[in-house]
Formats: sequence, structure tokens, C-alpha cells
Amino acid sequence: MVGTERESGSSEIAWPRGLRAERESAPAPRRAWYLTIGPAYLALFVWGPFFDPLWSHDIEGGGLVGLAGSAVAAAVACFGLFYLPMAIRGFRTGRRLGVVAASTFGTLGSEWLTGMVVAVAEILWFAVAIDYAVQATLLGLISGGMLPASVLANARIGTQVVRGPVVMGVALFWIFITGMAALLRLTGVIGALMKIYAPVALVLLTIAAAWLLPGVGSFASGEAFGGKAARPYGPHVSAFPVFTGFFAMASLFAVDWGATAARRRDVVVGGLLGIVAAGTWTAIMALLVVSGALGRLHAAHEVGAATAAAAPVNSVRWAIANGIGGAPAAVILILLGLAALAPACFSAHVFIRKLHSRWSGVRRIQWAWIGSTIAFLLIGTSWPGRIEAVDHMMGLVFAPMVGAMVGDFLISRGQWSGVRIGWNPPGLIAWVVGIAVRLVLDRVAPPAIASPVTALIIAALVYAVLSLAGRDRPATADEPSAEPGVTMAGP
Repeated sequence: MVGTERESGSSEIAWPRGLRAERESAPAPRRAWYLTIGPAYLALFVWGPFFDPLWSHDIEGGGLVGLAGSAVAAAVACFGLFYLPMAIRGFRTGRRLGVVAASTFGTLGSEWLTGMVVAVAEILWFAVAIDYAVQATLLGLISGGMLPASVLANARIGTQVVRGPVVMGVALFWIFITGMAALLRLTGVIGALMKIYAPVALVLLTIAAAWLLPGVGSFASGEAFGGKAARPYGPHVSAFPVFTGFFAMASLFAVDWGATAARRRDVVVGGLLGIVAAGTWTAIMALLVVSGALGRLHAAHEVGAATAAAAPVNSVRWAIANGIGGAPAAVILILLGLAALAPACFSAHVFIRKLHSRWSGVRRIQWAWIGSTIAFLLIGTSWPGRIEAVDHMMGLVFAPMVGAMVGDFLISRGQWSGVRIGWNPPGLIAWVVGIAVRLVLDRVAPPAIASPVTALIIAALVYAVLSLAGRDRPATADEPSAEPGVTMAGP
């Protein structure tokens, strides 16, 4: 087989090239939750592309208490269904995602799903991070009176909406900077900085919520606010689909974070604080920011001026620019925009590493230019700015992937079965069925049913049924488990 080799001592396992590189990488040291899992997921949830569009289409359709409750429910679902089984499996094995997933999808299946599909998704997230950073910082400069609002105006080429020249120029500069940071292997430094910056970003969002809190009393949740764009996937009145869709791909990396946990307690505490507490707090603060700005604008009869702004109506960016305004809004928006550059560096690092490990004949710098060019073209089409659509796509693709792995986890009673050579049919079938069911539900069911959680559950059930029917390929032991006292399940 091209790109594979026989491994002595591993029951003659033939490892695909990309998976072999992941298997041979040095394991991360095991440390306490406040040095690994907690900061990692805190940084995820204080990232603007998560909270910025969270309430854009819900704020006028439901009461604040119900919407806040949906955020709590979504955070708990992300912790219990998406994160915990994956993190426990990483903790017990000490292995990276690709090797662990070889039990569910087979070595070739894991090579392509957790390798190439994730790499493509990271290019998209790279474009989202750069686009958000440019939009937020330029909006901050507009709020501070340093730039005219026209710099954020989009143009049209036929029916296609494209970004303006100022946005594209700044995006090109930041793509170069973040791509070079990834090539120079500065991602670790940026990750360390984010451990400091993430709490600062959370404080900034909390300050914005406190600033706009008086306007919440004037907010009428059922009152329409003219000018907002129609939601592309139909109306909904909860954070559940957006929240879980955003988290779906990030939950795959819980395997890697679980492998860094020193104790089981760190897996649980890190997830509870980094996902449930941080995710809920961020979502509720964003809800207060948007509802407070709406209440203040309605009371001041400034609807027309606010709807003419460049930022998406009812987004957190829009609320800060129009509800706070001036120099304070400029500072908050610029700092939140700059925070998106660290995740951009991480995404660039991931897609360069995964693509180079699979096709090592192409140099790392060439993969960086390829991915950066694709991201630049995506930004030019304004597609990464439709963050809710990106969330929907991520939930569609990755929730069934996680579901298949959860089904494997449950069938093996929490143990790791080992490596399955080639393609493992139950895992691939479960993933495809989960996607297909979600596509059908998007057309015929309400968002409460057509959600990433439903796709996860369907994929887990399909895998369990096929596995119990004996459709799994035989599993081969790789090496002893990394956790003392824990053994792998038999084939």
C-alpha cells in the first residue's frame, strides 16, 4: 500500500502516512485541567465567531429567560454528549485523535475523516477567523471616528457579494502574518498568550453586557426590529443548533485534550468549567449585550440609523457599535477582533501539519500558500461572514462523526478496542447515515429536532447496531494502554 509501512511489535499494522506521523509524535505531558482543558475551551467560547451571531435570529422570537435556558441546555449537551466520551477515551489511551478514531473508522477511514476532512474544515475556520478579525477591528475604528463606514461596504459582481478593497487588503496582510506564525511554529507561543488573553476577552464581553444592562428593561422580546436578514435555515428560538453546531468539530479534539489530563478529575472539572461554565456565561453575556442595545435603541428611536450600519443587525458587533458607540466601543471591538488572530494561527498550524503529513512531497510552505489562497478567495466572496451557515455545515459533517465514535465508546464499555485496518464499515455507514438524516430533518422538522445532537444520536445508534451485528473489522492491539489498570477491549 502506498504511503504505509509495517510496524514491528504492532501486529503488522499498516499505517497510512498521515496517521503514522500522528502516532509517532511525542505525547503531550499530563497536567492539571487549569493548564490544559480549561483554558483551551475558555479560549474557544470567548472567540467572536461563536458568540457574535448567537442571538441574531432568536432575540426577537423568545423571552430572555427561555433563550438563556437554551444556552445552558446546549452547554450541558456539548459537555455530556460531545466532549466527555471523547475526552475519557483520550485520557485512557494517551493517544491522539487519529489513532483513537482508527477503532471506529479504520486506519484509512481515520486518515481521511479526522485528517483530510478536518484539514479542509480548518481552512474554512482560518478564513472565518481572519474575516471576523478584519470586520471587528475596522468596525472599531469606524466607531471611534477614525474611518468612514464605507470601508466595510460590500460590492456585487453579478449576483455574488464580494468584500471591498480595504477589507481584502487588511485580510491579505493578516493571512500572511498568521500563516508565517504557523510556519515558524509559533503556535505554542500564541497558545500561551491566549491563556492570558482569553480571560481578558471574557471580561471585555462582561463589561459590554454591564454597560448595556439598563437597556434590557426597555427590551420587548416580541417586538420586531426592521432590517435584519432572513435566516437561511428557517426560524428558531434557541441557541441550541448554533451552539452545538459550532462545538461539533472542537469536540473531536477532546481526545487530544483528554490525553493531556493528569487525572480523571481533570477531565471532568476542565470540561465543566471550560465548556458548561464558560460557554453559558459567554452566551448569556452576549444575550444581554444584544437585548440591552435593542432596548436602548428602541427607547431613543434610533432604529433607522442602527439598521443602516455595516455590521450584521442583532449581532454582538452591531450591538456594541450602536448600543455603546464611541471610543469605548472602539476599544472593545478592536481587542475582540485581535483575539481572533490566535485561533487563525492555530487553524493554519493544523491544516499545514495534516496536509503535509499526508502528502509530504509538498513542502510546508507550499501547503501554507495553498490554504491561505483558498481562505483569501473565500473571504473575497464574503462566505465566511455567514457564520451561522458555517456552524450549520460543521454540525452537519462533524456531529455524526463524533456520534460514530460515541457509539464505539458505548459498545466497548468505555475501553478502546484497538486499531482496525483499512476501512471499518460501521463507522463510515454511521457517519453517512447521520449526515443524510440531518439533511432530511432540516427540510421537514423544527430546529429542536433537526440539530447536531439528533445527528450524533442517530450515528451512535447506527454504529451500535452494526457493531452488535458483527460488522466491525477485527481490532488489532497497538501497544499497552497509557492509563495504569485500564486494558483494551478485545476484538
